[in-house]
Amino acid sequence: MSPDDFIEKAIECGARDGLYSLGPVEQVIFAVSEAEVYCDMEGIDGLLDRYRNEAMEIFVSAFSSIGAVEIAETLKAITSPGASGREEMLARANELITVRRQYSYESIRAFVERKI
Repeated sequence: MSPDDFIEKAIECGARDGLYSLGPVEQVIFAVSEAEVYCDMEGIDGLLDRYRNEAMEIFVSAFSSIGAVEIAETLKAITSPGASGREEMLARANELITVRRQYSYESIRAFVERKI
């Protein structure tokens, strides 16, 4: 299976069966895709409403895995207990994700190539 086919299948399976039904590599792909969709369409608040703080570690790990460390750190800070400036961090995370800061499709593809 090509990396592109793997990515497509991971997103399809995640959309159909949910984030928690996926294996680790598929989870990375789907988490990044899901964050992009929510941030582009509804804003990061929609992502947080859907997945709550408990799942944010998956999103932090996913972005870190593809080299988007700034996004990962911002997401982690948002969910940290007692975080101040939460609204500013939410806006920053949303912006970083919508502009695909520190990653691209090629980053995701390279991640998949290393893992499969």
